[in-house]
Amino acid sequence: MKAAYKPNREKGIKIIDVPIPKISENEVLVKIKKAAICGTDIHLYDWNNWCENVNAKNPMIIGHEFCGEVVEVGSNVTLVKTGDLIAGETHIPCGKCILCRTGRQHICKDMKILGVHTDGVFAEYAKIPEICAWKLHPDTPPEIGAIYEPFGIAVHGVLRDKIAGLSTVIIGAGPIGLFAANVANISGASQIFVVDLNEYRLKLAAKMGDNIVTLNPKKDNVANIIREKTDGRGADVVIELSGSVQGTRTGFDVLGKGGRISLIGLHLEEVPLDLVNNVIYKEAIIYGITGREMFNSWYQTESLIKSEKLNIKKVLTHEFSLDEVEKAILMAKEGNCGKLIINVEQKIKEQKSV
Repeated sequence: MKAAYKPNREKGIKIIDVPIPKISENEVLVKIKKAAICGTDIHLYDWNNWCENVNAKNPMIIGHEFCGEVVEVGSNVTLVKTGDLIAGETHIPCGKCILCRTGRQHICKDMKILGVHTDGVFAEYAKIPEICAWKLHPDTPPEIGAIYEPFGIAVHGVLRDKIAGLSTVIIGAGPIGLFAANVANISGASQIFVVDLNEYRLKLAAKMGDNIVTLNPKKDNVANIIREKTDGRGADVVIELSGSVQGTRTGFDVLGKGGRISLIGLHLEEVPLDLVNNVIYKEAIIYGITGREMFNSWYQTESLIKSEKLNIKKVLTHEFSLDEVEKAILMAKEGNCGKLIINVEQKIKEQKSV
C-alpha cells in the first residue's frame, strides 16, 4: 500500500510502498477513505523539540485524523464489524492504570497516540485498537467523519464548563479554533470574539455565527475592545488555541474576574504570566484540555453534528490526494487555509477547493 512515511528526523516525508498492516485479536483494519491534516503532523514533518519531548516514533507512518471502512476485525472485537464506517479516537489508553480505571482514559498514564507513537493513517490501510473505533452512520460524508477527532477537541474545551449566556473569547482561528467558535455559537454564548493574526482565517471565523466579532492584534487593541463590549468586566470564558506566548498572555489579560480559561494550544516555549493579577486576584478557573473525553466528547460531537446547526463544512477549504500530503502540510504551515482534507481513495489527482 501507499503511505506517507517519516523516515528519519530530517525535515520532510516520503510517499512509499509498505506492507498492509496485520492486526491482532483486539485490533481493527481500516481502509482509509479520507484523512485530515493536524498541527501535530506539522511538528512531525519538521521534527521539532515537541517530537522529542513526547518520544514520537521514528521512522513511522504519520497522520491520525481519519474516516474509513472496517475491512477486517480481530477475533475479540465486538464493537464494530466488517463494512462499518468509522472515525478514530487517537488516544490509545492502556486500560489498566488508575486513570483508565476511573473514567479518565484520555489522560492515561501510559498513553500512546496514533500517528505519533504508532503507525498512523496517511495510508491506504491502517490498524487501530478496537477501543479507538467510533462507529459512524453509514451516510456520514467521509470528510466529516475525518474531522470528528479535531472537532471533539473543540467540544471538550468549549463545553468543559458553562457557556450559555457567557461572553467568550477564542484565541487562535486555526481549524479547532473555528470549530470552537461554531460550538460556542450554537451552545448559546452571548458574545464571541475570535482573535488571530491571519485575515484569511478571521474571514472563515466570521462565518461560524451571527454574533462573532473578529479581532486582529496587528490592527486592533484586543483587550480594550473586549473590555468595552463586556461593560468593563472582561470575558467570562476564554478558549486558548494559538499555542503562542502572546496569545496565552492576551487570554489571561482579557479574562474577567471569576472567569474560566481552557488551555488547548500546545506551546513550544514557557509562558510567563502575571499570576497575581490575572489568576489569583481574578479567582480564575483554569482547565488544561487534551484531546477528547473518552467517550463523552464523542457523544456530544455526534449530537452536535447530527443537529445540522453547524457551519463546519465552511472550515474544510482544500482537498489533496495521498501523494500530496507534503504539499498539504506546507499549506497548513503557511496558514492561508482552513482544514485540509486528504482524499486517500484517490491517490493521484489535482488539488481542488471544496
